[in-house]
Amino acid sequence: MSFSPKEILKFVEENDVKFIRLTFCDMFGSLKNVAIMPNELPRAFEYGIPFDASCIAEGCSDLLLVPDISTLSVLPWRPK
Repeated sequence: MSFSPKEILKFVEENDVKFIRLTFCDMFGSLKNVAIMPNELPRAFEYGIPFDASCIAEGCSDLLLVPDISTLSVLPWRPK
């Protein structure tokens, strides 16, 4: 099933989502992620989320994460 950015933003608001994880693999295949607040999601869809990649790859400085809507997953969360 495919969703539009507008549908995802509506879901986030209606379900009081606390944070969004943008997940990616580094150049060695290790899973990494960057968490953003829900109010940053519209900007992520339109422009991407810049971050300092020097900690994950030697010689890299800044990278841009752009959400791939086709990989959307809702992760269960059980707060204490």
